[in-house]
Amino acid sequence: MKYYLKLYRWSMQMKLRMGLYALGLLFCKMIWNWSQGGVTVRSLEIVTIWAACLIFAMLETVLLPAGREHSALQVAVWACAANLIFIGGALLAGWFRGINAAGAVLLIALLELFAAMMWFGDHVAMRADSLELNRQLKEYQRRNERGE
Repeated sequence: MKYYLKLYRWSMQMKLRMGLYALGLLFCKMIWNWSQGGVTVRSLEIVTIWAACLIFAMLETVLLPAGREHSALQVAVWACAANLIFIGGALLAGWFRGINAAGAVLLIALLELFAAMMWFGDHVAMRADSLELNRQLKEYQRRNERGE
């Protein structure tokens, strides 16, 4: 049961990340299609976007496990994997077929910004929350020891 719960927690964390990445990528795809006069995203494109996001989210949770310190090498491998999977997926699946150089640069900049925001959320915002919760727990324990 312990292993099942661990796997379940991992799966929940991974699926949350997969969903965030998929929504961001689908939003970019919708904007691209709209700019090209289209109003829909093909089912096959949705599935390939979902698959790329699933693969990256699974890899991300292995490379950067929650609650642990991460080395610069782990973060660099994570960043390279993001670029390889998302840019490679866009090229292989043709998500942004016909995009010009300026549009490609903009999409890559958005990818880097989104990845940086995810890293910031994990390593700065969430860490600050953890530190505050730990401080509150210690304060609570001290009060209980004194009988307050």
